[in-house]
Amino acid sequence: MKPLHNPQCRVVVLLLLGLAASPAWSYKILGLFPHPGVSHFYFFEPILKGLAAAGHEVTVVSHFPKDNPPPNYIDIPLEGVKLLANSVSFELFEYRPAFSHYMEFFLLYDWGKQACENALNSAAIKQVLESKIQYDLILVEQFNTDCMLGVIHLLNTPFIGLSSCPMLPWHYSRVGNPINPSYIPSLFMGYSEKMTFTQRVANFISAQTFKAMYSWFNDNAANALLKQRFGNTVPDVKELQKRISMMFVNQHYSLSGPKPLSSTVVEIGGVHIQEFKELDPELKQLLDTADHGVIYISWGSMIRAETLPDDKRDALLSALGSLKQRIIWKWENETLPNKPSNVYIRKWLPQKEILCHPKVRVFMSHGGLMGTSETAYCGVPVVATPMYGDQYNNAAAMEHRGMGVVLPYEQITRDTVYESLKKALEPTTMENAKQVSYSYRNRPMTPIQTAVWWCEHVIATGGLPLAKSHSTELPWYVYHLLDVNIALHAFNIVYHLCWFWLVKRVCCRGVSAFSEPKVKTN
Repeated sequence: MKPLHNPQCRVVVLLLLGLAASPAWSYKILGLFPHPGVSHFYFFEPILKGLAAAGHEVTVVSHFPKDNPPPNYIDIPLEGVKLLANSVSFELFEYRPAFSHYMEFFLLYDWGKQACENALNSAAIKQVLESKIQYDLILVEQFNTDCMLGVIHLLNTPFIGLSSCPMLPWHYSRVGNPINPSYIPSLFMGYSEKMTFTQRVANFISAQTFKAMYSWFNDNAANALLKQRFGNTVPDVKELQKRISMMFVNQHYSLSGPKPLSSTVVEIGGVHIQEFKELDPELKQLLDTADHGVIYISWGSMIRAETLPDDKRDALLSALGSLKQRIIWKWENETLPNKPSNVYIRKWLPQKEILCHPKVRVFMSHGGLMGTSETAYCGVPVVATPMYGDQYNNAAAMEHRGMGVVLPYEQITRDTVYESLKKALEPTTMENAKQVSYSYRNRPMTPIQTAVWWCEHVIATGGLPLAKSHSTELPWYVYHLLDVNIALHAFNIVYHLCWFWLVKRVCCRGVSAFSEPKVKTN
């Protein structure tokens, strides 16, 4: 009798196969995401779902509970804050002074303070703290507030920070990562790694001032709210920031530019690009039958395209109507005045499925990182009109790589739109986009495999202590070798003063001896 024909043997084999396919152990993992921005959660959710699919028990505190959560995925919803989705009007960008990036910083500060206060006093955080569950790992957003680090301190658990955008100026020091403003662009500045002298000066000032401002405003606000909620039992957030085990960042060198990264920083840009769904028949036909290709337009999940001022809307439509390409536009209203026959509108569109369709020639975008990542993955040229935040840097990075054109919002006219689209439609631009796409796609492991592996490794090593850089413990003057430079300069000054004194002494003695009057003797 053959072994597999025996029912008992088959049961044993199936059990062994089941054990081989499942993890040897299951961890309890908590996610803390107080920011109400849906575009940020698009980056976090695939990591959380990937950990749940790997067999770990994942509990998620966020503003975005799932209607049908997958197995091992538990939602604890946050409430009380307006979600940042389709909530921004173009009126906000009609006037932008030269110091507008500092205004944006204070907008982030205000959002962070509201999100922090709401979360700390929520039923969700109360439930987490009172459950007495011993979590093995916590995932927490790194953005505009660190008040969740106080909760992590009370839970006494290793944590990994998640950034849905490239690293912000105040992130580098906590993970022991060097930042060099000579070629690493700062947030909001809209520079690529290739900067002029004037841009490097502005970039240096921006990087240093943003770090200082985050410490002065955001950290102090978090400390005040934590003391108000928990008393004096929680250390200063500046100390808690140093306890971070690792940081997952939504960037990749092929798009955001190469940077020196410490062993505690892992690039997982494009982690949300996983499952591709079938296009609905109408949309599929629009794409498949576009003989001259398709231009896809979307300004993301926050900006309402329908608030576009009439003059800019008509300029766009006039330029688009003069092209032979078919236009598919994410437009939140039912109607679009003066719409040309080659323009099709929808309130919602499956973005990555559209961008990876072979008929798509250009993506007109605001430069948001999720859409920019999908653009890099699919290899599509871009006309980017950045509006706020990291969009300026994303747009500059694409232009620097030759796969995009930056069209400033205030410069939108019929002619500028037409010229930008014609440049993006050039074969060279498409070739550059495909080159970026090849590097963006081809990695030793997929982003989700990388994230899951490192989460398990951090737990297995008790917080990854061997990877922690000692630079996080150094005072700023020691880190920048200011004490060494002062000592060397002091030695140099004393050394030269000694030589000056010696030479003066010898020379003066020689001159004195030479000039002494000779005494005549009779």
